[in-house]
Amino acid sequence: MAFINLDMNLAFLSLMVISTVAHGPNLAINTELGVPGFPDCTQPISSFRDGTDVEAAAKSLVCQARPKDFDAQISVACVGDSITAGVHASSSNTTYPSRLQAKLGNKYKVTNLGACGSTMLKNGDSPFWKRPQYQALTAAKWDVIIIMLGTNDAKDKGNGGPMNWPHNCTGTTQLTCPFSQDFKSMISLVKTLGTTSAGPDVYVMIPPPLMATGAYGMNQTVINDVLPILVPAIAAANELRGAIDVFNLFGGSDQKAFPPSGCTLNTLEQAQCKFYCSASQSWTCDQCHPDDEGYDAMAGLIKYVIS
Repeated sequence: MAFINLDMNLAFLSLMVISTVAHGPNLAINTELGVPGFPDCTQPISSFRDGTDVEAAAKSLVCQARPKDFDAQISVACVGDSITAGVHASSSNTTYPSRLQAKLGNKYKVTNLGACGSTMLKNGDSPFWKRPQYQALTAAKWDVIIIMLGTNDAKDKGNGGPMNWPHNCTGTTQLTCPFSQDFKSMISLVKTLGTTSAGPDVYVMIPPPLMATGAYGMNQTVINDVLPILVPAIAAANELRGAIDVFNLFGGSDQKAFPPSGCTLNTLEQAQCKFYCSASQSWTCDQCHPDDEGYDAMAGLIKYVIS
């Protein structure tokens, strides 16, 4: 896909401010919403739009399903965290849900329910279950629901983050640990949100790899070694078709090829670093969030699986 030019980059950045609170340091803020990313929400409190209180702005969002253009249109909910919300996308049109909409066409209506910083864990530092995006999810009926959570669950004290990860989600305990049990609860819930009695088609996704240890307080081993095994196991245990493998799409299967200090503009040919770093998006390369090319690649994989 074509990258935005320098003038467009400057115009984008002029509309953004920088967050230094719990949703992540140095994340560009959408000044229409007061939070990072581009979820399908509005911000009713104008004083929260300047980014000075991201936590309050996140809680006050009003989110809802995008209305269908016609009754037969297939409704798709994209549930997730900042990667779904589109942090580091150059605009609302280059998030993975927006690119998915473009690739699927008018037969589908895709809603972005990404909540920056959110966890699957109900006792995490910012559970998706307590966010306005969750309210929008459960207030609507869907034909397809796509869930990608776990990146923020992987935060722990040893990497400078909140103590989210329970560290017992491997081996014989992988399906009984809190993360897996809360994931099971989410899947059971969304299966009741279908437009027909058969329920929606539910898909889970393995998140992209974390390219450098400690980014945003996240445990790289959890994201790169535990979740790629655990998420498919959760899918199988809950009778889903499988897990959409964004992890391997982004080079996760060959972690030996990861740059030792993470992706930079000098490593774009190494371990799919082009999906994290772009010379035309100089604010990227945080080792966690994709750039426009990465989001477009995610959308292409998801379209292939669900359509």
